[in-house]
Amino acid sequence: MQKRCISKDWRFHLDRKPQYEMVDLPHDYSILQPRDPGAAGGAGNGYFPCGFGEYVKFMRLDAPHCILDIDGAYMNASVCLNEHLLALHPHGYTPFLVDLTEKMWPGKTNKIAISTTVLQPSTRWYSGAGLYRDVFLWTGGAVRVEPWDVFVTTIHADQTAQIRIQYQICSDKTVTASVRTEIRDPEGRPVAEHTDETAVSSAGKSPLTVEFTIPQPQLWDLDHPVLYTVHTEITAEGEITDTADTAFGIRTISVDAKNGFRLNGHPMKLRGGCIHHDHGVLGAASFPAAEERKLRRLKETGFNAVRIAHNPPSLALLECCDRIGMLVMDEAFDMWNSGKTLYDYHLWFADWCARDLSYMVQRDRNHPCVISYSIGNEIIERDGMSDGAEWAVRLAAEVRRYDTTRPVTSGVCDLWNHLDDQAPADYQAEQHRIFRKEPVPNGEKDCFARSTEAYMAPLDMVGYNYLYGRYRSDHQLYPERVIWGSETQALDFYDSWHAVLENNHVIGDFTWTAYDNLGEAGTGRSCWMREGYIPRISTAAYPWRTCYQGDLDLCGYRRPQSYFREAVWIGHTEPRIFTTHPMHYGEGFSGTHWHWYDVLDTWTFPDEYLGKPVQAEVYTDADEIEWCLNGRTLGRSKPEKGIARFDIPYEKGTLDAVAYRDGRECGKSSLHTVGTAAAIRVEAERASFHADRRDLCYFDITIVDENGDRVPDAKTALRCQVNGGELMGIFSGDPKNEDSYTSDRAHAFEGRALAIVRTADPGCVTVTIHGESLQSGSASTMAE
Repeated sequence: MQKRCISKDWRFHLDRKPQYEMVDLPHDYSILQPRDPGAAGGAGNGYFPCGFGEYVKFMRLDAPHCILDIDGAYMNASVCLNEHLLALHPHGYTPFLVDLTEKMWPGKTNKIAISTTVLQPSTRWYSGAGLYRDVFLWTGGAVRVEPWDVFVTTIHADQTAQIRIQYQICSDKTVTASVRTEIRDPEGRPVAEHTDETAVSSAGKSPLTVEFTIPQPQLWDLDHPVLYTVHTEITAEGEITDTADTAFGIRTISVDAKNGFRLNGHPMKLRGGCIHHDHGVLGAASFPAAEERKLRRLKETGFNAVRIAHNPPSLALLECCDRIGMLVMDEAFDMWNSGKTLYDYHLWFADWCARDLSYMVQRDRNHPCVISYSIGNEIIERDGMSDGAEWAVRLAAEVRRYDTTRPVTSGVCDLWNHLDDQAPADYQAEQHRIFRKEPVPNGEKDCFARSTEAYMAPLDMVGYNYLYGRYRSDHQLYPERVIWGSETQALDFYDSWHAVLENNHVIGDFTWTAYDNLGEAGTGRSCWMREGYIPRISTAAYPWRTCYQGDLDLCGYRRPQSYFREAVWIGHTEPRIFTTHPMHYGEGFSGTHWHWYDVLDTWTFPDEYLGKPVQAEVYTDADEIEWCLNGRTLGRSKPEKGIARFDIPYEKGTLDAVAYRDGRECGKSSLHTVGTAAAIRVEAERASFHADRRDLCYFDITIVDENGDRVPDAKTALRCQVNGGELMGIFSGDPKNEDSYTSDRAHAFEGRALAIVRTADPGCVTVTIHGESLQSGSASTMAE
């Protein structure tokens, strides 16, 4: 069947109000409403509201068969055609298909209505609301291949590649069909072709398998993400009834405890990061340009894999990962029958999980970027309670019904405390017997190993959340078990990454998180002793809005831990200096353990701190750092676990850190004192973009002094003016301010902010940023 995007021109009604507005998809109606400290979703949802939304589209449907493809609708979606209710879909993240054929009016105007009802609390992160991903229409004839019914597999690939294509063919009647399959290279040139005559039946889908041998294939890998296309043409009774095009990559993957993960036969460690699905001021709206910007920035900073936490990603994200060469850990659920929030998916899990797994796997299995399917994250039933092991077997088998070429996994954390200290004594005694966590003799199974063993048994590899200390000991208990660090913390990264390098059966490390996200508000915060104490795993009160755990902040600007990670896992990088404000010298410090140190890339402090000690630190894999202030050598320090520290009396000027390896200089980093904020610098990230109200252009905003240097602590109030385009939003990486995401105003954070624009009109688009008492700045780009 042929597929086209129908995301433009929908009527949108909020909370059943009679008035409507015209919107294009993707569209998130939660992000467009004012935040509320009393919002039902609370800190988990970033204090954003929920509600009901309806989208209506009138369009002609002319093809014999029409199928609606909804890539994501949060949540409890209802789909109607010409007032007929055709489908309900509770899961907010899985794609789903709705066949319109039976109730459509061929050749006439039809009414498509899709509504979503967002219940909160329903997630532990920002969910978004509405049709936040694209909607597509598939059209085909009497004999056709319906969406997701083409599965392309690389059997092997070396000097030649063996490709298997499996079809499920639909037909309105029993007939002999001619299926012509053509494989085209990245330039569109045919490299293989075959025609099959096959009998198809109206009684059900008819299978057909075609195999090809392709000489000298161009393999898909991270540096050369080459994509081929399968072009299919079906002829029946002398007429072409259907055509289809399916993109794929020629590549092989394998995992085992001896060799770890291999891509095209080459072993590699996964340098991974967990990411949620929102895009700052855009909310959950999955614009392809937003997905690509996020992923490219992650790749530029050293990531080669992402874990989609904790739900299937958008199609736009997968297509981008295919194009740029980024591996994907695909995940289905954050909970099973035992819920984590009041209105989450556990209410529907038993009835819907098999269908939702099938939607995820069938949509995603042709994407070369996808290397694994996860059946759940930190599932409460992982300890064997509530038939957890039995459900693990069922779900793993369900995945393998549709794809056996990728390993099945699950992210598993340590056991949670089930003990009830207010229960009767005999009940407590029995609980203690089952869930005790006392140390056991070396080589024996402790409570975690015993409790999770049956749950893990059907998995091809197991994700360990914050359990890198078990990599070696669990290998002794389960020598064939393949492990990946499905979540680790930046503070522990030096140790967790070396645990990966030292163990062949551990294939990679995925930090929580790679990119800051809305919701889970304040779980990455830290504080000084004067501010109190932060308990672990706690959220923060309004006005906190973001998690603040990412290597990159909400705008995609690198935070200090990003440079630390790059130095540890890439190595031979330029050293980077960061400092702690002298007001905190010697003061105690605490955080949730998902936090990072309270440091900034600055050597600018008030005059009252002249002569006072400042703790400086450099992230490096060098042997030694020489510290110099205004040309004077102050001393040297050796890195400990990737960080070299030194106390330096503050004086204005230039602080240098010179790195040495094997006695020779190998890098240098500098900070210098900057002046007061004087002007605003604006830079367009792209020289041109598409004038289709869908493509986006980002504008970087920097507060600078009279010399053009960024003022690192500036929180300037800004106002954005756009000529020739539409402002999608202006915002900063500040995790806790009260800026409205629907206004043209924002405050800078650490001297930076970001504006996003789109347009429907070709021509020059100019963004001008104003700030009180500052010289305004502007930049332009061309919309084409």
